[in-house]
Amino acid sequence: MGYRPCQPTTTMPLIRPKLLIETARIGARLYHRARDLPGAIPGSNFGPSTGARSQIVARLSEAERHCEGLRRARSPAYRSGKHVQILSALMAEAELAANHRAIRPARQTKASGADALRLAI
Repeated sequence: MGYRPCQPTTTMPLIRPKLLIETARIGARLYHRARDLPGAIPGSNFGPSTGARSQIVARLSEAERHCEGLRRARSPAYRSGKHVQILSALMAEAELAANHRAIRPARQTKASGADALRLAI
């Protein structure tokens, strides 16, 4: 079985089976937070405009580590569909967080123009 790295977070890449990663990538492309996040993290009440992306990624990472532990232990409680769902959400949320950090708006200038006036004087 082939293993492939994926980088849902910038801190540490995950090494998972190739089929699991490829399936999760497909799921990440189809991800919609309002629809999919409650299934990945039961009891979560994060809305589509919630700014708590780091908290979401942390909870998804924790859930993914739990699934990976069950998979490696060959536990009968392991569900591959659930693992794919969590990993898809983790990949999508990490990408959203990265895009959000990259597209921060420039500092807004004061409407009064006082800063520009001070520079002109």
